[in-house]
Amino acid sequence: MAEEKQAKKVYTLEEIKFNEANKVMGILACIPLIGLILFFVEKEDKFVRYMGAQFTILGVVSFIISIIPVIGWVIATPVMILMWVVIIIAMVKASRGERFDVSVVSGWALKLMGAF
Repeated sequence: MAEEKQAKKVYTLEEIKFNEANKVMGILACIPLIGLILFFVEKEDKFVRYMGAQFTILGVVSFIISIIPVIGWVIATPVMILMWVVIIIAMVKASRGERFDVSVVSGWALKLMGAF
């Protein structure tokens, strides 16, 4: 018997809409560890999943940069400061009902949403 493969869902930025009912979860999803949890827990709200996916990826990338010997240690502080600035901007935009897209990471976040 041949097995049927389920096609991955392909998400687009047009599908990611803010939901006023989940405003607090959208704001909290901008914190990387909480975003990871909300990404897997929230199944219906694409805005929360998208924000969680973006900031989980940012958190993982900044962690990997920080553990690289010498070079990572030198650039880890500016990267962490930049990441916190981006997190604060995203939280403010989410509180206003606006989506915040991190340029390179947004494409990866959409692929991650389709994979899970």
